[in-house]
Parts: sequence; structure tokens; C-alpha cells
Amino acid sequence: MSKSRVSETPTARDGCAQKFSKAAALMNDSLSRSTGFRELERKLITYWTLATHSLPHVKTFPTLSVLGKTGTGKSQTLKIVGNFCYRPLLISLRQMTGPAIRDAFAECHEGTAVAEEADGAWKDKDGSFEAMLSDRYQRDSAKASHKVPSGEKDWVRISKPYFGATVVHRRLGFVDAALDGRAIQVRTRADHSHKYEEFSEDAPCNAEGRQLIGNLTFTPPKVEQPESVAGRVFDSYRVLLSAAQFCGDHAFAGQLMPTLLRQTAELKEAQSTEPDGLVLRAIVDAVFGSGIAQWQYVKYSDLAASIWNNHRFSLQPRQIGPLARELGFETKVSHGVSVVVPAPATLLRACADCEYTDEGIQELRRTVEQPGIV
Repeated sequence: MSKSRVSETPTARDGCAQKFSKAAALMNDSLSRSTGFRELERKLITYWTLATHSLPHVKTFPTLSVLGKTGTGKSQTLKIVGNFCYRPLLISLRQMTGPAIRDAFAECHEGTAVAEEADGAWKDKDGSFEAMLSDRYQRDSAKASHKVPSGEKDWVRISKPYFGATVVHRRLGFVDAALDGRAIQVRTRADHSHKYEEFSEDAPCNAEGRQLIGNLTFTPPKVEQPESVAGRVFDSYRVLLSAAQFCGDHAFAGQLMPTLLRQTAELKEAQSTEPDGLVLRAIVDAVFGSGIAQWQYVKYSDLAASIWNNHRFSLQPRQIGPLARELGFETKVSHGVSVVVPAPATLLRACADCEYTDEGIQELRRTVEQPGIV
């Protein structure tokens, strides 16, 4: 399929931006008529969809996951996305095997896969579908190798690229936490007080929008990462922010900021439940658990028991020593038992490095500032 590219002259770029700005308004109108999304949710879907027209010029692209119960507008949303997105390919996981999905992704390399039934019908017991989605996120990793017959008895290995955009509708989030963090999630809701229109590709807003942008592509403008937003979170939303800026919507970045900050906080919380974060939490609990700071040696075995009791995560005592030393703590053998030495300044630095905060950290800061405490 041929691609309509836009020259980079200012006049041509301005004309393209005007078309996409008009398409954004038309898509917002279509979503308002056929779904119950609020303004920010409609913008998330709209700018993700319009950003698919920048696929030839980007290295990463997040999955759009439309979550919700039956009958809340998920299928209507996918039809609208399919109408406005770049090079759509509709697939239903109900009827497809893993290799067939892989081939479909390859078919819409640098295009948009619109996937129905992403969790209810096709069973992803080994996680292969989520792995393909995760790989499809990044251009460098979105390659699938498999053998094909060559001649009567010979086989050759070929590699197919399948980088692109994917929109799915699901009832539950992804099992893979990494993929969940790379997905733009919007949740549908039922509003029986409002009468919605069935999607029609012939409706003026849909027909005009499709005609306006078709297979046009654009180079996304550069956007700056906000200081308080984690790079991982910003990378997921970068293409949406670029699309909004290209369309002239300068309010979107401010509207999105609470979401970016919330997801940054959630990312920090998730990181704190990694093994090193769990060891740090256990050390903080050993120091402040009694309500008064206790700067005494902590046995590896006591830390392992604390981690299991509080988080149901199993770490062997022999694994705790290396993790504690990586966090900056001194470890030693005292009376034949391996222990961690929780010096106040070291604990404070470890908390800062891991961006870990709780009620005890303020007490820790006051303790470090006290004369005679090192």
C-alpha cells in the first residue's frame, strides 16, 4: 500500500497540521456520539490514534488497551480507532492461532493492528501473545524468526519485522507488568441515561475524518520530558503529546500531567517491590518497627522472615547479603551469624537512591541530623 508523505516545507507542514487538527475534532465528535468516555479519555484515544500516522518516524509505540465490561462501548471504540488510524488491520483473536497473529502483525508492520477479543476468547497460557505485543512496542525488537519450507526437504529461517501500533479491547489488564506499564489504558463505563449512536463509517464525522488524513504521515514534533515524570512513563505517552502538539492542542499536556504523576508514583511503588526494594523495606522495618529507632545489627534470617511475612516473597538469607551491599550497607559476621549494619546515613542514602519514602523516613532524616549520629 502506498504511503502519502508530507514534505517538510513550513507551508506543507502547516497544511498537514490543520488536517490533523480537524480530524482530531471529528474523532472526538464520533467518540462522544458512540461512547461514554470523558474528555481526557477521548483525547487519549484520539491522540494515540492520530499518532499512528507518525509510525514511520518513531522507534517506539505504546499499545492502547480499552478496558471494560461487556456492553460498555469497547467494540464501538475500536471501530472508531480503525476509521481514523494509520493502515488499520482488523483481527479477531477468537479465530487466530499464535503463528497467525504473528503473521498478521507482520502484515501490518508500521501499521495499526485493531484486535478484538484480546482476553476473553484466545487463551494466552504461555504468554506468547503478550510477548509479541511487548516486542511490537519497540522497532528494534519487533522481529519474528521462523522456518519455512524451501524445496522438497529443506527449510530456511526467515525474519519478519512487525513493529507497529496495536489497540486491543480487554476485560482485564495484562499479566505482564512490563507490558502493562507500556500500555495506554482507558476504561469504558456504562451510562444508561445517554442514548448512543451505533458507529457508521458513512456518518459525516467518520467519512470526513477518514478522507482528511487517509494514509498521510507526519514527523512528530519534539516534546520535553517534565521534571517530575519518570522517563519510562514519559516514553509511553511521548507520541500522544507529540500528536497533540502537532494538532495545536497545547492544553493536553497540562490535562495529562496528573496521570503522568500518578503513573510515576505507581512505577516507584512497583520498583520498591523488587528484591532490593524489599530488603530495604525490611531494614527500615527493623530499625523503626518498634516506634523508636534501633540502630543494631540485623540478622539476614530476620530480614528474610520479614520479607516473607509482609510481602510473601521468598529470599534466602544468602541472597540478602549481596543485595544489602549493593544498597551501600556494611555486612559482617557477628557471633557466627551474618548481619547487616544499618548506619543512619547509609540507610538515608539507600532510601534516596531507591526513591523510597514512608513515615519512618522523616524520623530517619531527623535522626541523622542529631549530633553524634553517624
